[in-house]
Amino acid sequence: MSYRLFEHQVTPQFLHSGLVYFRDCPQQPNIPNYLLGLALWPLLMIPFVALPCERNAAWTQGRPRGLRVCLMLLICLCILLWILAGDVWVFSVYQPNYDPAAADGLYCDKTLYTFAFWTAVWETCSLGFSLTQICRGWLRWELAL
Repeated sequence: MSYRLFEHQVTPQFLHSGLVYFRDCPQQPNIPNYLLGLALWPLLMIPFVALPCERNAAWTQGRPRGLRVCLMLLICLCILLWILAGDVWVFSVYQPNYDPAAADGLYCDKTLYTFAFWTAVWETCSLGFSLTQICRGWLRWELAL
């Protein structure tokens, strides 16, 4: 419950930070894109909550459920890859130059980078916790057989 509440409060901040600071990180221009992508994923999940595929009487019970599960797995895989790509983008320039007047022109806005850094840490820890729970459940299921 608390993770969902956190997610709904932070998603607009992802969008805001990605748009406001879109051109403020020439040292790693994908950092604002990472934040915008994190704001986009919950929007892509809306059809799976709002569209009742199982209740459609014209289809058989097995087909929509299987299609829905496959699409959910595909989106989850994309989210996983997006989080890993964001980790690479954010951590590859750890402690960037925060001065926009740098001689080489490579800098990153401090607010943008700090928010992206702690977001990447949070998302990576959440991902690790989720994978741990999945493996733990799988092991319990295997041991029960």
